[in-house]
Amino acid sequence: MREEFQSIAEWILKRALELGADEAEVSLTVSTSRLVKSEGVYPKALSRASIDVWIRVAKGKRVAIATASTLERDALASTVEKAVQLARVSEEDPHWNGLPDPEKPTHSWVGFDEGIVSLEAGWLLDQVRSLISEVPKRYRDVKVTASGGTLAYGYSYVANTRGLSAEQRGTYMSMSLSTKATHSGNEGTGFAFLESRSLVLDFDNLIDRACKMALDSAMGEKLGSTISGNVAFKPLPLGELLEYLLVPAFNAMNVLEGLSPLRDKTGQKVFGKLTLVDDGSLPGGLETALFDAEGVPRRKTVLVEDGVVKGFLHNTYTARRMGVKSTGNAAKARGSYAVSRSNMIIQGGELSEEELIENVQVVVDGTLLSVHTVNYVTGNFSVVATNPYLVKNGELKPLKPVSVAGNIYQSAETLEFSRKIINTYTGFYLPLTLAGKITVTG
Repeated sequence: MREEFQSIAEWILKRALELGADEAEVSLTVSTSRLVKSEGVYPKALSRASIDVWIRVAKGKRVAIATASTLERDALASTVEKAVQLARVSEEDPHWNGLPDPEKPTHSWVGFDEGIVSLEAGWLLDQVRSLISEVPKRYRDVKVTASGGTLAYGYSYVANTRGLSAEQRGTYMSMSLSTKATHSGNEGTGFAFLESRSLVLDFDNLIDRACKMALDSAMGEKLGSTISGNVAFKPLPLGELLEYLLVPAFNAMNVLEGLSPLRDKTGQKVFGKLTLVDDGSLPGGLETALFDAEGVPRRKTVLVEDGVVKGFLHNTYTARRMGVKSTGNAAKARGSYAVSRSNMIIQGGELSEEELIENVQVVVDGTLLSVHTVNYVTGNFSVVATNPYLVKNGELKPLKPVSVAGNIYQSAETLEFSRKIINTYTGFYLPLTLAGKITVTG
C-alpha cells in the first residue's frame, strides 16, 4: 500500500504543477470498519470501507481544495484539474504563506493493534450479545435499550511539493451500552462507553457504570431549591464542557478573528491553579498520531501553566500568520483545514477525590444536555446535568436532572483538582474538578 500511495501522490503532485499550480498537496486515506448496533436487544452487523483523497493547490495566494473517494486514475486526474481551476478563480488570501515544510516526528508511538485488524464482525457480534445478556444477570431491575461496538483500522499518506512525505496507520475500538432501570415506579436511564486504540476484552466497568447510572437516575429526587457555591464535575461531563467552552478559546483561528476571550491574555494568569496541555504524542492516547492532517508532527503543547496562558493550538496557516511554529493540530473539516485539539490533559492537584468532595454541595456526573449552546466568547454556560448527586453528610444522594450555570472565567480562581487523572474515552484526561461560583437549580 505504501508504494502504491507514494506513486499516486507523486503523479498527482507532478500533474498539479504541470497544470500551473505553484504548490500542491495530496492526502490519501483508506479505512475499514466493522460495526455492530443493536435495536433494543437485537444486534446487527455492518462492514464499511472508504477511500478519501484531498488535493490542495495554491496559485500565488489563491488556494483551493478538491476531493475524491476513489483511487481510479481518470477520476483523480479530473480532481486535480478541478483543484487547479478552482485555485485560479478563488479569492486571494493575503495571509497565505504556503504549505508546510517537512519535519521528522516528535515521538515514535503508533496506535496500531494487530488484534483489532485480525478480528471479524462475528467476534464483535458475540461481544455485544454478551453485554446484552450479562446486564440482567447482574442487575435485576435494569434492561438494555441499545448496545454497539466498532473495530476499525486505517492508513494515511500526505505529501506535498515542498518535499513533505508522511505516513501513519492506526486502529480503533469502541463499545457502548444504553440501559433503563425501574425503582419504586420511577424510570431512569444510563449510558456508558469506552474507546481505545488497542483491543479491549474486559467490559465489567462498562456494564457497571451504565447500570449504576440508570438505577441512580431512577432513584433520583428533585433538588427543589437553588444552590450557589462549589460543584464537583466528574471527568466525563467536565470534558464535554471544556470541548465547547474552553477548547474553542485556544483555537488560533478564533484568536486571529477576535472571537477568543484569550486573544490578548498570553503571559497573564487567568485560570488559577489550572495546568492544561494538548498532547498529540501521549502514548496510548485516543488522539495520538505521528502527524496531523497536513503531515506536521503531533507534539505536546502547554496551553496553560499554573493558571498562566502560554499559547494556542495551530495549523500551518494560523501559525505562520502569528509568526510561531505549528503545534500539529491541523484537521480536515467541512472541506477545509481547521484547527482541532488532540489529547487534552488537566494536571492533577493535591487532593484525593474524597477530600475534594467534602468541599462541594453537588457532584455532576453523566452527560450534559445542551452543552453545544454554551458561549465560549464570554465563558457563560447553562447546561442540564443528567446524573447529579447531592452531597449530604458525606454521602452522594442521586438527584433528578438539574440546571448547572456559571462562567468559567469567574470560577477560574476557585478551581481545585483531585490527584487522579481519569481517561474519559473522549480524548480528555481529567481529574475530578471543583469549581466555585456555580448555580444549580432543579
